[in-house]
Amino acid sequence: MRSLFRDPNPQAEHMSRSTLWVAAISCLCIGYALGVGTRIIGDRAAREDSSQQRHRRPDARQPEVAAPSSPDFAAEPLDAPAVLGRGPGADTSRPRTDLQALTACARSTDTKTAEHCLQQLDAIGIQDPQVRGTFLQLISAQQDPAAKARILENITPAPLPPEDLALFLKELALVRQSPDPEVRADGLIRTAVWDHSEALAGVLRKGLYDENPEVARAAATAVLASNVRTQEIKDALLMQASDAAPDSQLHRSALEALRDFPLSRDEYAIYRMAYDRSSTDSQK
Repeated sequence: MRSLFRDPNPQAEHMSRSTLWVAAISCLCIGYALGVGTRIIGDRAAREDSSQQRHRRPDARQPEVAAPSSPDFAAEPLDAPAVLGRGPGADTSRPRTDLQALTACARSTDTKTAEHCLQQLDAIGIQDPQVRGTFLQLISAQQDPAAKARILENITPAPLPPEDLALFLKELALVRQSPDPEVRADGLIRTAVWDHSEALAGVLRKGLYDENPEVARAAATAVLASNVRTQEIKDALLMQASDAAPDSQLHRSALEALRDFPLSRDEYAIYRMAYDRSSTDSQK
């Protein structure tokens, strides 16, 4: 090739041959250049695509964060929203077999199993009509007030229409009639949490005069949990603070409840005397 460029006057045959070589080499050079260029462009496009993928990667992972709505994450059978299909566009005509399973489970003779299923029903909430009906069926089926109380203690109170709330208050009234003082005490405190009507004052007043001091103490505690601040309740608390043993829980509970009441001068004198009795006793 070098002789071709050095010799300006080669023979015709040689020139013809040289021309062919030059044309061939030119084609190779052009092809190589095109190949390199194509590869460069391709590499650049790949790098840009990779860069875009890196930039998009956080966004691309967002659907994975929302994966619990996938059927793969619905393996927990007692997840109320997933089980009952209460999301937007859910098929409400489908039988709620899982709620039926929970109901059957709540009737289990195994206490821990039944309590677990009651808690799962409570997680759905008594504002759901079917759950509310299920709880009422379970409670009313029990004749023992203690058994009723065990179910009620697994229910979280919620705002309900008066006619629906009355059904639960009726069951709580039966719990308060238990011969067991502990069950009666539990019924008083739960009633104060459920009932915000004027009728609650009579329930608490009766509890404060209960012959069992533990029930009376529960009634004093229930007063604090309620919105009842009537004169009758205040009089009953003043009597308990004055008459109960200074070192008793009833005495302390009555004094604590009275702190939330306005007191006249005479009432304050009674309160102060009862308070001083407990202070003197504690110093002995």
